[in-house]
Amino acid sequence: IFEDKGVEFNAEPVDLQQLVSQVLGSMKLVLDKQKASVDFRTEGSDFNLIGGSTHLTSVVYNLLDNALKYSPAEPRISILLQENTETITLRIKDNGMGIAPEYKKKVFEKFFRVPTGDVHNIKGYGLGLSYVDSVIRSHKGSIEVESEPGKGSEFIIRLPKS
Repeated sequence: IFEDKGVEFNAEPVDLQQLVSQVLGSMKLVLDKQKASVDFRTEGSDFNLIGGSTHLTSVVYNLLDNALKYSPAEPRISILLQENTETITLRIKDNGMGIAPEYKKKVFEKFFRVPTGDVHNIKGYGLGLSYVDSVIRSHKGSIEVESEPGKGSEFIIRLPKS
């Protein structure tokens, strides 16, 4: 459905700082179980935008879930929320396995999963980042990934304030 029409949402005020905090709260047990350390910082004070809170919650959850899935024992995740003049930037960085340069654009394609040789011990269908990309584009934002194999990944989302 989201492929044909894009992601549809009821535009409403969303406080992105509160939304990230709620997602972290809902994931507390799984974060604790995996001995993950999470550093959530903000730069600025106004993280309000107009968007679909349900879809944006799913975006944050999906990126944090991936950070856990693709990181070694005791994952380290840093989240930075930055207020800019016309946009809000959300950065989610992990210390996971990373993504080779030739796959960085493909990770947002439907069903694509980074090849890991013969080992497929990570569950999933390769739909999460495709959905994340669709949600961000439907909010007139952008998403990119900076990554290096063995050094983790950082997903950078920029969303307009209005």
